[in-house]
Parts: sequence; C-alpha cells; structure tokens
Amino acid sequence: MTLLAPYDKAEVSFRLDKEIGQEGANSKTYIAHDEQLDAEIVIKKVPYSGVGSVDQYFEESRILYMSAHPNVVQVYYACKDASHIYIAMPYYRRGSLNTLMNARFLTVREIVTLGCQIAAGLHNIHSKRLVHFDIKPDNVLLSDRGEALVSDFGLSRRTSTSGKAEQDRLYFKMCPPEAYKSIEHDARFDVYQLGLTLYRMCAGNAEFYRQFNTFGSSGSFDLNAFKVAVRNGQFPDRSKLPEHIPARLRTVVTGCLHDDPAQRTQAAIEVANGLAQVDEKLDWKYSLSSTGLREWVRFEGEMEYRIAVASDGSSYAQKGKTGGKLSRITSYCSSSITSASLKKFLKET
Repeated sequence: MTLLAPYDKAEVSFRLDKEIGQEGANSKTYIAHDEQLDAEIVIKKVPYSGVGSVDQYFEESRILYMSAHPNVVQVYYACKDASHIYIAMPYYRRGSLNTLMNARFLTVREIVTLGCQIAAGLHNIHSKRLVHFDIKPDNVLLSDRGEALVSDFGLSRRTSTSGKAEQDRLYFKMCPPEAYKSIEHDARFDVYQLGLTLYRMCAGNAEFYRQFNTFGSSGSFDLNAFKVAVRNGQFPDRSKLPEHIPARLRTVVTGCLHDDPAQRTQAAIEVANGLAQVDEKLDWKYSLSSTGLREWVRFEGEMEYRIAVASDGSSYAQKGKTGGKLSRITSYCSSSITSASLKKFLKET
C-alpha cells in the first residue's frame, strides 16, 4: 500500500481484525491493528467502485482533516492499494450512539448533552462550507469520555458559492422531504437529519423502526408511500414521543423536522441553543418491557420516585428513600391514567 503524500511514498502495515457493522454504509469498517503504532485503530475500507473519480478517492479523508474539532472524529492517515482506499481513525471502545440507543433509552439530560455536542460538530462542518449528508446515530461515535463525535464523511460535499452541494447517493431512511425533489441541498439537509437523530434519541430506535416497517419489508417496501409520508410530515409521527420528553425538547425536534426547509430551523447552532434551554424532566430513566409495561424512575438525593404504566393503561406510582420501602402515591395509582396526568406526575414529582 502507498501512503497518501504529495511528494514521497512510504509503506504502512495494518491487520484488519474485526468488522464493525454500520447502518446503511457503502463501505466496510474494521477494528485493526497498526503494526507501526502497535495500537488498535479503526480502518474504513472503501472500494474504488464506491466513489466517483480518482480525485474523490481521498475526499473523505481530506474533509475529515479540514473539519478538525472536539466533536468530529479525527483522521490518522489515508492510503490505498490496487482496489481500495483506507482511512485510519481512532478506535472508540464505547461504539456509536446507535449502539447505546439499542441498549436502552436515554435520559433527557443525555439527549440534550449529546445533541449539543453533535450540533457543535455540525456547526464546525458547516462553517467549513461542507454538507455532511449522512447524519444518523450510527455515524455519531462516543469518545472514551462519552462525548459525541460526528463521523463518516463518505457522502460529504463542499458547497458552491450558492451555499449548496450536490449529492444523490443518500440513505433514504433519514432523508428530508426535499431529497425526493432535488439533488442540490444546503446545510438545512443536515439540520433535518440532526432532528431525526434527536427524534430517535427521544422515542427510541424500536419506535422509529416500528413506524418505518409499516411501509413493508425489504422485499415489498412501499417507497412511494414512504416518500409521501415524509413529504407530508407524517413520518416520523411527531406525537409518538414518551411523556417525559419536555415541551421545549419537542419544539426543538419538530423545528428541525419541518417539511419546508424555509420554515425549518436554519442552522445547527440554533439547535444547540434550543437544546440548552431544556431545563426540566432531565433525569427520568425510562424503560419499556416486552409486555408493554412502561416505567419511569428518578433519584434525587436519598429519594426515589417511580411510576409504571401497564399496557392496559393502569398505573402504579411510588416514592421513598432509596433502598428502603416505597410508599404508594395514591393520586397517581389509577385503572386508566391519562397522558396529561402522567405528564403532570413526571413534571412535578
């Protein structure tokens, strides 16, 4: 393999050890061992067929390099062989945001914190006159300190003097409505994808895919119906957010997901500013069992608060000292609790 350098060539050696799956990726990503560094790194392997002209082979690595930021994945080096290009990056053991979301629901505090970090990385990218075009939970990695890092610039493009860039190789599950009308877009494309990522952080991946799968399976997916739902603001269903998601956070999400780009939140920094104003219901831990039992738990000092809602709508609320016997909160133990009453409990308890 030859190392990318304008004047000299040198060899680099690494061993691809384990493939890491990525949602909708046009390439393969591996945990690798770099012989020279004697270190575990991540190698993204991109076939020449997966990119455009020869000049674009290293475009992703160049974009990564010019987008250096605390919330953007750094690049170590880029190289090539006869059929592939390779991009070397740090190995983050915590994996991706998608991995975390598949394991459990996030608290509002985590959504706000990670969302602000993603927005900060995007703001930096946009300030370099770039559109990412592929913001999704799988493309947000978590640092060793648990901070969000925007990654995978394989679809990123530099904007023209008009502030727009062309891209037709898109991951349709996360596309904004305008993607079905044109191939030329500006930074508001990324804002929509950030909003959809925030939606998934709030509602959970299971709910996102439950809605997505109503359009059919891979063999009989109704793409036209899906496009209509996206264009009309029906996918994703904005009403399907759990009750502990506060109104200000809902407003941030819906602002990003507006079907009209002119009415949409215009910049990533505005998203960060909106998230920074979310100041209630930050620490409820939400879970959903296979039987449909929904449960919220919160700890404050020595106190513990709980409420569980069964699939039939009945609820049972408790409070007490952590580790001790909990007492019933009678006013919220009901045979059929309303959404408004549940929201009141979560806001005021």
